[in-house]
Amino acid sequence: MNGSERGQTTLDFAVGMSVFLLTVIFVIAYAPTMFDPFAGGSGAKLVAADQAATALSGDLLVASTAEPGTLSAGCVVAFFDENQPGQDCQTEADFESLDSALALDDRNVNVTIHELDASASDPATPGWFEDGLTRSNSETTQSDVAVATRTVSIEGQQYRLTVRVW
Repeated sequence: MNGSERGQTTLDFAVGMSVFLLTVIFVIAYAPTMFDPFAGGSGAKLVAADQAATALSGDLLVASTAEPGTLSAGCVVAFFDENQPGQDCQTEADFESLDSALALDDRNVNVTIHELDASASDPATPGWFEDGLTRSNSETTQSDVAVATRTVSIEGQQYRLTVRVW
């Protein structure tokens, strides 16, 4: 066998191994991050917070489902004060339990409506509601909290709806 009939040269081997090693390094570096949204922890909490905020601002508290983000004052009162009956609500949701109303799978949640320029810890107190517009199923808050916000309108006033899940 003579040297000119070889099937692979040293240069071919070096190029092939370089491409192979770069591919392996890319997979090792980036494959774990592709599955982060589906892992437990803050990713799942963020999805739950986002779904709860969407349900509240687009379905449960709205005056009409044709106008998502425009909340009914009667529904808002019924949601934040369990002793008040729901007035002008388009939904038949049970507001007594936050877990059943928002399908949170036993997660802790805090729902607050506040002024646009105020902090989420400072709930709004409009004239038609005596207490602050905040409701929670837990007294404590953990450090790993997922937050979702929506801008909503109640009786022509702009507010921010903040849902925190932990």
